[in-house]
Amino acid sequence: MRPGKISESVLKRSVLKQIKTKREEIAVGAGVGTDCSFFVPKENEGCVLTTCVISIEPLEELGLQIRAAVNNVAAFAGEPVGILSSLILPDKILESKLQSYTGEIERLCKELNLQNAGGNTLITEGVKVPILNLTVFGKKENKVHEKFYRYEEGDEIILTKWAGLAGTSLLARREENKLKERLPAYIIEAAKSWETQVSVLEESRIAIKHKIAGMHDVSRGGIFAALWELVEEREVGFNVDLRKIPMRQETIEICEILEKNPYELYGAGALLMVTKNSSLLLSELEKEKIPAAVIGRITGDRAKVILNGEEQRFLERPKAEALS
Repeated sequence: MRPGKISESVLKRSVLKQIKTKREEIAVGAGVGTDCSFFVPKENEGCVLTTCVISIEPLEELGLQIRAAVNNVAAFAGEPVGILSSLILPDKILESKLQSYTGEIERLCKELNLQNAGGNTLITEGVKVPILNLTVFGKKENKVHEKFYRYEEGDEIILTKWAGLAGTSLLARREENKLKERLPAYIIEAAKSWETQVSVLEESRIAIKHKIAGMHDVSRGGIFAALWELVEEREVGFNVDLRKIPMRQETIEICEILEKNPYELYGAGALLMVTKNSSLLLSELEKEKIPAAVIGRITGDRAKVILNGEEQRFLERPKAEALS
């Protein structure tokens, strides 16, 4: 395809035709000559937005990246509604490739019940790999927002699923040949399959119903970076027991072989929650078969303490590239 905006016929055939998932909150969505979408929250609801830039190739990792982006809205106690997806593609790209990209995006929209409400597609010599500029938007009740991030000393910290979930899956894909020299194939295949567990939508909805004090999704920099971000702007600290942080054995073994720190490994799929009633919340999560564990408590000072048996240390500020 030629540099510039794609033609109207290509837009209809390879982009708009792919969009099938609809949400009632979006009154105007993607269409020819439509430069804006119209999102209508209900009374007493606000709008939550997040944006990110994603490299589309390899295509099999796109689902993980989009799910992780949607997690940002869910962890902010929002209900994701739709996305805006702008594709920036190298010149000479085949239309069949464009169809595969838009088809995969729509597959994920259907899975997560999101409407692709618009965007843009540009062919340019300025990029060597296909890029997706993704905006996720959702709704949030004003009364929920007013009480969010109100941590108090003694509040408990819960982690759902396992630390290093998404990072383990990515390493299993990217370093498969090296890992096969040391690990059985079934361990590698199991780790690769974890991509489908990256969404935290279900557990965030449960938490919102139970008046959660706050949440933060684990992402770049792993569980250590997420813990730092959970409290850094709240003028509180925490005591977290390293031994109570849930982690799969596959993650430990893969990190050991590849010399990675599992506590700093990309952790999309796990969600930190702060609550005053962990027993009730854990019970509700268990009903939905979502693994979760109490890993620590909020403290009144700003010290971020990691306990490991009789030892304790202060968590250091994560590197800038690890913060999300």
